[in-house]
Amino acid sequence: MAKPQIPETLAPDLLERLRARFHPWELIKDWGLTIESATPGAATMRLMPTKAVINGSRGTVNGGVLATMADMVGALALSTAFDGAMPFATSDLHIRYLEPAKGEVIGEAKVIRFSGRGAILECRLSCGDHLVAICTANFAIKHGIGG
Repeated sequence: MAKPQIPETLAPDLLERLRARFHPWELIKDWGLTIESATPGAATMRLMPTKAVINGSRGTVNGGVLATMADMVGALALSTAFDGAMPFATSDLHIRYLEPAKGEVIGEAKVIRFSGRGAILECRLSCGDHLVAICTANFAIKHGIGG
């Protein structure tokens, strides 16, 4: 069995296919969440917070929303190894909140380790120059690559 690899290039329409798949999703439709980019083994999302994701009078983005965003951007980054398909599931996710997220949040994820059975990704969530959360996620690949 060949060792799985992140491709060197992506299909030119991959970003649009990923957006078509995620943007109509009922859970996130009112969040102000968009897919900004996808490159081999990496992805970026942007959250322009709406009332649906803000913690009341504090004006900060809800922590569960940030964890969901980290999981999603990680899945997008890993999907680049499968031409946008997602034959995997999150098996664990650890997020460390560093400071409150106020305003626009940028999530950047990259594949750290990749095998036929799983992948480990790192995601960083930032508001401007401030790192507000860091996350690691393990994804179990449902069907081994190459066999």
